[in-house]
Formats: sequence, C-alpha cells, structure tokens
Amino acid sequence: MRSELLWFLPRHEEAPEPPTDDHDLFDIGDHDPVLRYATLGIFVIMATAALAIARPVALPVTAGIVFGLVLGPVSDALVRRGLPHAAAAAIVVLTGIVLLMGLFAILAAPVALGADQIPAIVDTLRAKFDGFFDMMRRLQGVPQGATAPVATETAAGASFTPLLNIAVTSSSAAGGMLIFVATIFFYLAARRHLKARVLRLCLGRDARQVAGSFFEEVEQRIGSYFAVVTVINLVVGVIATAIAWLAGFPYPLFWGALSFVLNYLAFIGPLILTALMLGAGVTTGDTAFAALWPVSVYALIHLVEGNVLTPSLVGRRLTVSPFLVFLSFVFWLWLWGPVGAILSTPLLLIGMVMVEVLSAYRHLNKPSEGGSDAATTTGTADETARLTMRDGAQPQSPVSITA
Repeated sequence: MRSELLWFLPRHEEAPEPPTDDHDLFDIGDHDPVLRYATLGIFVIMATAALAIARPVALPVTAGIVFGLVLGPVSDALVRRGLPHAAAAAIVVLTGIVLLMGLFAILAAPVALGADQIPAIVDTLRAKFDGFFDMMRRLQGVPQGATAPVATETAAGASFTPLLNIAVTSSSAAGGMLIFVATIFFYLAARRHLKARVLRLCLGRDARQVAGSFFEEVEQRIGSYFAVVTVINLVVGVIATAIAWLAGFPYPLFWGALSFVLNYLAFIGPLILTALMLGAGVTTGDTAFAALWPVSVYALIHLVEGNVLTPSLVGRRLTVSPFLVFLSFVFWLWLWGPVGAILSTPLLLIGMVMVEVLSAYRHLNKPSEGGSDAATTTGTADETARLTMRDGAQPQSPVSITA
C-alpha cells in the first residue's frame, strides 16, 4: 500500500546539465553571418524609409544637431567667460540669424534691381537667339509663322494652383526653419547634460571612456570639415568676383557672395550660378566669346573644385575616401534633396566615428567583477567632471545632474 502511494508522488529528476561544447550554443554572429547581415540590411532599408517619410521633421532636426556640433566650441568659449549655457546658446543663435539676414540683405538689393529688368533681359535674349530658333524650326519642318499651342485652362484655375503651391511650400519652409533654429538652441543649451546622461547610461569605465571620445571626435571632425569647406567656398567666391569684374557684370561682389553661398549646395548650387552667369554673359556680351568665356571659366573651376579639390582635401584632412564622400552625397541628395547634400559629409563622418568607436569598444577587456561598483562610480565622476570642466562650468556630482 505504501509503495502504491509513493508511485503517485512526483519523482525528483535531475535537471540536464547545460552544454559545455561551444558548438552546441547558437550564436548568430558566429554560426550564421548571413542572417546577421540580412538583419542589418532589413534595418537599413526600414531606417531609410522612415527617414524619407519623416523628412519634414527629421531633416531640420538633423541639420540643427549637425550645426549645433559646429557651433558647440563657440558656445563653450562664452560659457568659460561666465555666461550660463542658455544665454550662450541664445547669443550664438541670434548672432547666426543676424549674419544670415545681413548676407541675404546684401544679396537682395541686386536681385531686386535685376527683377525689374527681367522683361528687358528676356527681350535681349530672344533677339540674340532668334536666328538659332529659326534654324531649329527649319530643321524640324515647322513653318516660320507657326506659334505654340495656347493653353485652354481658365484664368481662375491657372492662377489659383500656383498660389496654393506657393502657400504650402512657404508654410512648410517656415515650419522647418523654426524647428531648425529651435534644435540648435536647445542642443547648445543642454549638450553638457546630454553628454553626462549618456555617460551615466554606460555600464563600465571603458564604455564611458569610449562614449566620451565619441562626442569629442565627432565635434572635432565635423568642425574640421566645415572649416575646410568654408575656406574652399571663400576662394571660389573670390574667383567668381574676379570673373564678374573682368566680364563687366554689374555688382561683382554680388556674384562672389552668391557663389560663396550656393557652393554649399554641392553640384546644385554651382549649376544655378552657371545658368545665371550664362544669362548675364549673353545679355552683356557683344560677341560670342565675350558672352561665353565667363561661364566657361567658372564651369571649369567648379569641375576642378567639386571633383578633385574638395574630395581630396576633405579625404586627406579627415581620412575619408573620396569615393565614400561621393556615395554619401548621392544618397542624401536622393533622400533629402539639396539640404541633404549639405549634410552628406557630416553624416558620413558621424557614421564613421560611430563604427570606429564600436570597433574599439569590442576589443576592450571586460572589467573584473570585484570592485565594479566602485570603478563605475569613480569612472562616472571622472568623466562627468572632465566634460563639465571642458564646457566651462564647475564640476558637480553625476547624481545631482538634472535635465
């Protein structure tokens, strides 16, 4: 009877021992690299689609962060003079807005004067190209008196659609500009707290050191990139001013300033200036040589600068392959348009720094279990104090840091 009762009781079975052979453990990184790279490819495709869909918000926010990285050292210099972070950020942003408004004011006066002369310029261009158009019509077999078909759209519909498009585009641009300026201000004002909080999230002293070096390396590389590009654009602007002066264009300084601004829009900006120079040369030139030599010289300078000078200098200065610079430019131009072209190289630099930092972190030795808490606390205090002193404020405990 007793044995029958014991038969119903649950029997104790020893748990199977975990496999000791490394080949029995499934690791995606070691056993299935195809699956790992396929997962990475799916993530890249989904991230690209998300950036394309969220373009109205993602583009100004990303641009604000990039320009915040460039203006960060200026804000730090003001903080070291005793200004609060918010006040320093406000001064930097307002100064940038004033400089941009002054530059646009310089460019607006010649543009306004040229807009009044557009009908005369169009008549001059039409008179100079009448012979060419007549030859093309004869080659196509079109009678000389034939005219283009007249659109039958009503005046109300023809005038309403462009006005609606202009209103939608203007409101979208104004909203994006507001997001861009606000992102720069809040990033500059809170960058010290952002760095400190990121360091507090890192587990281990080595991880905190890698994260701190990531911030410093990104700021250094992006600052160097914009310094190189600004010097190149300044040189191209001086050359454009000389070309306009020698060609007899009105307002030579306007052409130089316009070249300096548009050259930040890689390929797109110089193409716009090339078209404008062609129109100005045809309008003011008395002969074919006088009309075409300014735009020909500028186009040659742009080809050398855009395809040889800038990629080589940026690549040599920042250890970036010109081929990667070109691929990044094509991708971001396709995804976000001309503004994406401006951000292509800074985003490439951020990605390369991230890859280098992660690669270095993977080769670091794991910290020992003993004394890990003390090392964590000491490391956090050291990194936080270092970043705090670098930003120009008094060091404080990481526990007291608030957003």
